[in-house]
Amino acid sequence: MSYPIIRVRDLKKAFGEKEILRGIDLDIERGTTLAVIGPSGSGKSTLLRCINHLTPPNDGYIELDGEAIALPSTASRRRQEAHLNRMRTHVGMVFQRFNLFPHRTALGNVMEALLVVKKMKKSDAEELARNMLARVDLAAHANSHPAQLSGGQQQRVAIARALVMEPKVMLFDEATSALDPELVDEVLNVMRDLAQDGLTMMVVTHEMRFARDVANQVLFMDQGIVVERGSPEAIFEAPTQERTRSFLKKVLKH
Repeated sequence: MSYPIIRVRDLKKAFGEKEILRGIDLDIERGTTLAVIGPSGSGKSTLLRCINHLTPPNDGYIELDGEAIALPSTASRRRQEAHLNRMRTHVGMVFQRFNLFPHRTALGNVMEALLVVKKMKKSDAEELARNMLARVDLAAHANSHPAQLSGGQQQRVAIARALVMEPKVMLFDEATSALDPELVDEVLNVMRDLAQDGLTMMVVTHEMRFARDVANQVLFMDQGIVVERGSPEAIFEAPTQERTRSFLKKVLKH
């Protein structure tokens, strides 16, 4: 078996007295699309944000491709920040809100990190960015500003912006939950294509159809712990835990 691209051990996070993550252990193999499902407040988004240290955990260990995401606290602040910034270039993240620069075009948004982080020549950055916009079916909107785009188009720009950095892993935090229902599929279709291309993805989602049809692993969380994990067939057709069965019965009843 290949070495997991993400390893999480005994991950804990609390906000004040409220425990959000209570000792998460998780391995994700390269090329896996892992859908993370569960009720609101179960810790799904916090888990995702802890993986790239947007939310620093209180305890535990996170490794990306054999290397710790964060240096130990004994390292200098400068070394810690430089290491974390380098590791984050390998982790693309797409949020519920699109977080695009409103004053930049779609092309400008996708080019930004190539220019600022990778210090690429403008002509090279533009070529890469245009290719990535084409990949998410937005080549014709390269010169549009976010306000001129639909929510689904803005989210696809956000995906292109993350992909252009060639990340080892993509994290999606409820990427479709802010969209009007008729725009959801255009974003899910892009994510489906990425899964078929073998990109490693961790997807926090309420879209059970995506979890069942596209993911090759499904993880069910509740109250800060991993209750159950398995193939979509195992989780949706024969869950072993009563809490999983109860959750799916509610969300799939329609």
